Amino acid sequence: MGVVSYDFSGRSVVVTGGSRGVGLAVAHAFADAGADVTVTGTQFLTALYDEDLSRFRYQQLQLASTDSVSAFAERCQRVDILVNSAGARLPKLADDSEREFTAHAARLGLIGPAQLTTRLRYRLSKSTSPGGGAVVNTPLLRNWLTLAYGVSESDDGLATLTRRLATSCATSGVRVNSIDAPVVVPAQTGGFRVQIERNSGPLLTRLQAPRTVEDIVALTQFLASVGSSGVTGQTVSVRGVPRRRDAWFLDS
Repeated sequence: MGVVSYDFSGRSVVVTGGSRGVGLAVAHAFADAGADVTVTGTQFLTALYDEDLSRFRYQQLQLASTDSVSAFAERCQRVDILVNSAGARLPKLADDSEREFTAHAARLGLIGPAQLTTRLRYRLSKSTSPGGGAVVNTPLLRNWLTLAYGVSESDDGLATLTRRLATSCATSGVRVNSIDAPVVVPAQTGGFRVQIERNSGPLLTRLQAPRTVEDIVALTQFLASVGSSGVTGQTVSVRGVPRRRDAWFLDS
């Protein structure tokens, strides 16, 4: 079976967490298909990343900050496709009260991918692309659900959140869909190395799954294409090994 190709020429695509891992793979795929791609990350400068991001526009975005989300949305002049691929990141020195405050804000939808989607809904509604504006959530959205509700509640949370966002965006003509998948952790390319013992428990669930990354990229492009213009509110599962409940997605 041949590889499906897409033409996203003239489309403006925003990929949160596009500075590494799944997000970076998605960003490259859209750029290869002719799109104008903006990637986001938590670092102030692209020079702080291992990967070469020169082919993309870059903007700093802290999804755990309402001010950062609002400022980013204001800077966006045009968005045809939003790909939510940034995991939750808390300050390294955050204490328990700060973590609970952030988790509570995520539960209320005041921060994170859901808030960004809401903030960009008007921009997405103005898309003149065939099929209209599109939002695609990658598996890293589960990271936010785990932060807000815990691992036990995150399984059904992705489908529920997807339907809720799709309903709220439907009146604007914007479709919202999500991808569920096995554990995906990008390989480290920097100089930092960690020795992991065989009996380290949950750490062993952090698996490298390149086939899954390719599947996620392909599904993301399909859900953003005119071919899925009638699809919204759906959570599509990628084939592969079962997702481990104790796994934690890395962000960008």
